[in-house]
Amino acid sequence: GRADIFRVARMTVAPAPSEVPASLQSHQVRIAGEDELQAVARLMLDVFAPESPAAPALLPFMTSLLEANQRTARAAAAGRLAAELSQRVAVGSTIFIAAEASVPADGAEGGLPLLGTVDLSSQEMELPTHGLTGSLYMSTLAVDSAHRKRGLGRALLRAAEAEASAQGVEGIYLHVEAANAGALSLYRGAGYSAVQPTPLLTTFTRALHLTHADPILMFKR
Repeated sequence: GRADIFRVARMTVAPAPSEVPASLQSHQVRIAGEDELQAVARLMLDVFAPESPAAPALLPFMTSLLEANQRTARAAAAGRLAAELSQRVAVGSTIFIAAEASVPADGAEGGLPLLGTVDLSSQEMELPTHGLTGSLYMSTLAVDSAHRKRGLGRALLRAAEAEASAQGVEGIYLHVEAANAGALSLYRGAGYSAVQPTPLLTTFTRALHLTHADPILMFKR
């Protein structure tokens, strides 16, 4: 469901950075429009909940039926996730996208798809369980598999950090799985450091339902 996607995505699964800076002249990083949230939802599903192939069937029509059911279920999940993203934007999330320059990321036939996305918000910091106001929380950093190692992850990070600076906050928190070497390398290279756990920060992680995934909390001032 939607909650499961956000629980996994909060771990900020990210591609490993490229040693060679990307040429981003043909791309832009900007805030997603309301009409682009469906494309954002599809990208998040592709990255955080990849589609599994249909189970083999004895008869061809059964395989077709399974594939059709999977497509229908996935489209419905994307619709629900897009609605959830819209609600997040309404209460203060800023969703950035990396997209081809001057091309709407609407996923329409003939259009070019979204390349990456990241969510920057205050709502996770303001939960009554901990009330860590004064900073922002970054999550759901995702780059399309066909466009990784081109510097898009770093570009999305820079956009989120510029927004945090404009808002005058203390810094940015994020969670990452301890086993995700690529993401750890990306964040450390960008200046994020692991935070020593305190009772308050442990409560914060628990409130986001991340304790099962061996998360590391990181922060950049």
